[in-house]
Amino acid sequence: EVGVAEFRPALSDLNRLVTPLNGGEQRVAEALSRLDDSWTIYVQPRLGHDVPDFVAVHDHHGVCAIEVKDWSYGKYRQKSNGAIQFTDGAGVWTDSSEKPRYQAYRYRSTIFDQYFALPEDGSHPNQTVRAALILPRFETTHAQKLFDLKQVTNDEFHVEVWGGDDLQQDALRIVRGKGCPVPPPASLERLRRQMVESSVVTEARAGVRLTADARNIANNPSNAQRRRIRGPAGCGKSFGLAARAARLAGEGKSVLLLTYNSTLANYLRTLVNHRCVEFQANPTLVTCTNVHSFFQRVVEDAELADKPVARPPNMEWFDAIVVMAERVFKRGFRHRFDAVLVDEGQDFTLEWWNLLREYVVEPDGEMVLVADPTQDIFDQKAWTDEQQMLGAGFSGPWSELKGSYRMPTDIVPFANEFAKRYLDGERLEGVVPDDHRDLFGEAVATRRHWQNVTSKHELGPAVGHEVVRLLTANPDLNPSDVAFLCQHHEQGQAAVEVIEAAGYEVHHIFASSPQERARRKRRFWPDAPGVKGSTVHSFKGWESPALVMSISYGDHARRLAYVAMTRIRVGGIDRPAYLSIVNSDLSVAGFQSTFTDWSRPDIPTWAPPQAAARVR
Repeated sequence: EVGVAEFRPALSDLNRLVTPLNGGEQRVAEALSRLDDSWTIYVQPRLGHDVPDFVAVHDHHGVCAIEVKDWSYGKYRQKSNGAIQFTDGAGVWTDSSEKPRYQAYRYRSTIFDQYFALPEDGSHPNQTVRAALILPRFETTHAQKLFDLKQVTNDEFHVEVWGGDDLQQDALRIVRGKGCPVPPPASLERLRRQMVESSVVTEARAGVRLTADARNIANNPSNAQRRRIRGPAGCGKSFGLAARAARLAGEGKSVLLLTYNSTLANYLRTLVNHRCVEFQANPTLVTCTNVHSFFQRVVEDAELADKPVARPPNMEWFDAIVVMAERVFKRGFRHRFDAVLVDEGQDFTLEWWNLLREYVVEPDGEMVLVADPTQDIFDQKAWTDEQQMLGAGFSGPWSELKGSYRMPTDIVPFANEFAKRYLDGERLEGVVPDDHRDLFGEAVATRRHWQNVTSKHELGPAVGHEVVRLLTANPDLNPSDVAFLCQHHEQGQAAVEVIEAAGYEVHHIFASSPQERARRKRRFWPDAPGVKGSTVHSFKGWESPALVMSISYGDHARRLAYVAMTRIRVGGIDRPAYLSIVNSDLSVAGFQSTFTDWSRPDIPTWAPPQAAARVR
C-alpha cells in the first residue's frame, strides 16, 4: 500500500515473531506504520550482540534505532545514582538491572561503528545514526524525567526519550531527529544486508548449493552433541556451519557462532542471514561474534547486573578478559545458548572451548568445532593431543573433509605442494572433488605472477606496484575485486601509499597504533568500494578473485603465505582468477618455477567456471 512504511518482516507476519511484541511495542509498530513508504522498518533485527526492538532506515534521513519499554507510569522511579527501581504496588521498591537508555546508546554506537564510520572517523556517532527510547504508557515529559540521570555514561544523553503522546502525534519527528547529511548509500546497503530478511543478501547468495560434506555439518544426521570436523581450505566448512546455525534457528533454538578473527564474524553473519531465508528461520536467534568480544560482553553484562569483577593486573587484555569471564561464570552469571558453533577452531584454545562447554552451552545443547590445522597461524596446537581432547567432551574421532571447491582447481595442487615443502606439523591437503568438472565444466586457467625482491624494505612498495600493474594490465578488472595481503602493518601502509598515488581508492586495516588497527578491523568490509588491503590474520575466512600476497621471512611467514594463497577463489563466468606473489624469502624463491610452469602434465590447467550456482 502506497504511503505505508515497509516492514521487515511484514506487518502481517509480526504475530509470528519468535519473541512476540508486547503491548507497548505493538503501539510503536502501529505508529511507525503511518510513516510513508520511503521508510523501511526492521523489527527485532540482529546487530552483533544486540537485538533492537526496531530500526528505521531512510535513504535521506539515515537510521534510528528504537528501544521500547512497556512500563506503567507511576511504577518506576530513578535513584540518585541513576539506577531504575520498580514497585509491586504495595510500597516495596526493587532495583532493576535494566538500563534502556544505555542500551539504545549501544545500538547507535554499534550501527555507526560497524556500518557507517570510515576507519579515519572518530568514535562518536553523528546525526546520520540516531537512537530513541520510547515509553508508550508515559507522557514525554514524565519519560524524560525518569531518565534525568545517566546510568553508565554521559553518551546516553544523546539518546532522545519519548512518551506515548509524541509517538501518536508525530512519529516522524522521533525517527527523523534534528536532520542530518544524506548518508552514504554503501553504508545503508551494508546495514540492510545484515538485518532481517534482507533481499540484497538473498540475491547476492542466490543459487549457492552445499556439498555433501557441508550438508552433513548442517544436518547432523547422527544427532551428536559434540562434533569435531577437519578439512582443508575451500571444502565448505564455514558454509556448512552457517547452515547448521540457520537450521537450529529454524527449530527456535538460540545459537552462538564464534570465531577468533573479528572480521570473519561479519562474513558469517552474511552467510547465516541467507541460510535463514532458506530455512524460514529467524536470524536474530543466531549471534555471530569473535570469542574475545563475546567474553567482553559477558563481563559488561555482569557489571550491569551489579556483578563486576576486577581486571587482573599485569595481564594483556586478550588474556585478562578470558580470566574475567571465567570469574563471572563461577560467580553464577550465565549466558546460555542452545548451541555453540566454532569456526576456524584451530585458532581456539582448549581453555576457551571448555569455558564454553561448561558455562555457555545448555547442558543438553550442541557444540561443533571445525578446524584446519594447516592454517594454525597462531601456533595454538590445541587439537593435536588426543589425551587433551579426552577432556574436551568429544566421544568420537575427527570427521574428515577432503574436497576443495572454492579455490580454482589449478591452484589446489600448488597450495598442497607449498605446504608439503615448507610447513612443519600436521597438514591437510585439499583434493579436486570427482564431481567438480561434472558440476561446473571447463573454465579459463588462473593467471599467476611471481616476483622476488632482495630486501624486506622493498616488500611493501613492491606489493603496491604489483596491484597497480594488475589493474593497469587488466582494465576490465574491478578494483573492488582486488585484495592484497601483507604480514606487517608497515608493509601494508607502504603498499597503500603506492596504490593511492596511482589514483586507486584503498579500503584497508593498516595502522601504526593498536587502537586505530582495532577500529579499522571493526569497519573492514570486503564488499566496500576500492582495493582491499589486510593482514593475512584479518583476511582468514574471506576470499577474493584477484589476490596479491607477500611472503616475508621465517617459518611463520611461510605458514601465513600458505593461508594467504588459499584465500583465492574462482573469478567469474569466463573470467580468470589472478594470483600474484611478491616474495622476499630467498629460501622459497625456487618455488617460482613450480608456481609459474604451465606445461607440467600433473597439474590441471583448468578451473571451474563460475556458474550462477556456487557450490560450498
